[in-house]
Amino acid sequence: MSRLYKKYKIKSMVQKKELSNFAKTILTVKAVVVGADNKILLLKRSKQGFNPGKWDLPGGTLEKGELIKEALKREVLEETGLEIEVGDILGTAEFAKETKQFKDEKRGLRFLAYCEESEVEISDEHQKFGWFSFSEALQKFSEKDGFEQEKRIAVLKAQEILEAKDSIQGWKRALADLENYKKRAVRENEEFRRYCLEDYIFDLLPVLDNFDLAIKHVPEKEAGNNWIVGILHIKKQLENVLMENGVGVIEAKNGDDFDEKIHEVIEGEFKKGKILEIVKVGYKMGDKIIRPAMVKIN
Repeated sequence: MSRLYKKYKIKSMVQKKELSNFAKTILTVKAVVVGADNKILLLKRSKQGFNPGKWDLPGGTLEKGELIKEALKREVLEETGLEIEVGDILGTAEFAKETKQFKDEKRGLRFLAYCEESEVEISDEHQKFGWFSFSEALQKFSEKDGFEQEKRIAVLKAQEILEAKDSIQGWKRALADLENYKKRAVRENEEFRRYCLEDYIFDLLPVLDNFDLAIKHVPEKEAGNNWIVGILHIKKQLENVLMENGVGVIEAKNGDDFDEKIHEVIEGEFKKGKILEIVKVGYKMGDKIIRPAMVKIN
């Protein structure tokens, strides 16, 4: 065996020994699981094992090749029987455990998660569970104990995120309420305007009726008289004002079929026959009938 080979082998053995003392990293995932009533789930560890009898968040260690969120869902399902929806990441946790052979370095990811179910079936890893308000949960974790402190930090972060989301949702609801109020106010103002306008128009209809009646009795030889032309011009102006405010004439002429929706019989058999004469013009505002056309039918 050459000196060079011996030197290489000795160096290799030293390196292996050094590697055996290197930290072994373990990644854990845990969740602050929020239920439908905005309470969070805590599990009390069994009386055997690591940190016996202490309250903990559901979760565990990643398996080889496993995705982080999928690992969290699996661990929570195994420990509680609950299916969760994984939300925001709350932060990381770092802590170490030393043994005679090596030093395990554990790093944890903490998530916010949601669950609509409340029926929990705990595994053998835990002896008890509970749904707690945030203030109650914080009392379960000491600020001095390393194991409990990082759980406390995760709960506080989850509370902060949820309160921020509630504030945003509250702001959005307030903004939506304001927009709805504006639309409702516009609609109510429009309805009030239409209501007032309808009364005003209804008072004007006899004036238009008198115009029609007067024009109907003008002798044919006087039709071109300047005074008659002026009266017709005034009538047209009044009709234009009504039209600008959304009021239109109900189209009807002699020979049309009677329509009870837009006509009103003042002479003839009700709901039958054709129009013989239009006694009074009908008016409408949009689809609303202000006054049906008064007609005679055969």
